[in-house]
Amino acid sequence: MKIFTYIKNDSSRIPRKNFKILGGIPLWKHLTYNATDLSEVFIDTDSQEIIDECKIDEKLSGVTVYPRDQMLIDMENDPNNSLSPSLLMIENFLSRFVDNNDEVIVLTHVTSPFLKTETISRAAKLLDEGFDTVHSVTAKQDFAWLESFDNPINFNPNVVQRTQDLDKIYFSNGAFFIFTKETFMKNMNRFGKN
Repeated sequence: MKIFTYIKNDSSRIPRKNFKILGGIPLWKHLTYNATDLSEVFIDTDSQEIIDECKIDEKLSGVTVYPRDQMLIDMENDPNNSLSPSLLMIENFLSRFVDNNDEVIVLTHVTSPFLKTETISRAAKLLDEGFDTVHSVTAKQDFAWLESFDNPINFNPNVVQRTQDLDKIYFSNGAFFIFTKETFMKNMNRFGKN
């Protein structure tokens, strides 16, 4: 198993989000410290600060950190581009660092500092049960609309239903995506067919 994450130096919604101090250490280190107990960790970043810190912090000695390709930085910073370069970052990582097509890859984000390594291990075992990808979600069972009150998603607006009887809606929470190199390369996506 290899754990992969990408970390931006700057964030548009929350300035320097990945460097906010939580429990006395920067946010990005929480997951990184814990993940090294589980697996090899790889970081794609545009932050020289993270690259430098990985060289001097003994707890990060097992982390492979590398600078983000300039083309991907440019894509991310282009105001006319609405797409994330994340799939290209994953493809780049797989091409550079993963030789085995059956290697289990865990893509995670440092904005999930309370994600436990046990959770990742349990989720990865689902690949042995026939799933080709595993993805963390949050389930909501509440009245939901898409864009306007004219477009209910999971309920009939002409009757009052109990919320416990509504269909659940699943939201990606981005804590982790688990797949093999082969599955990603076949689908060119974090999601497989099963």
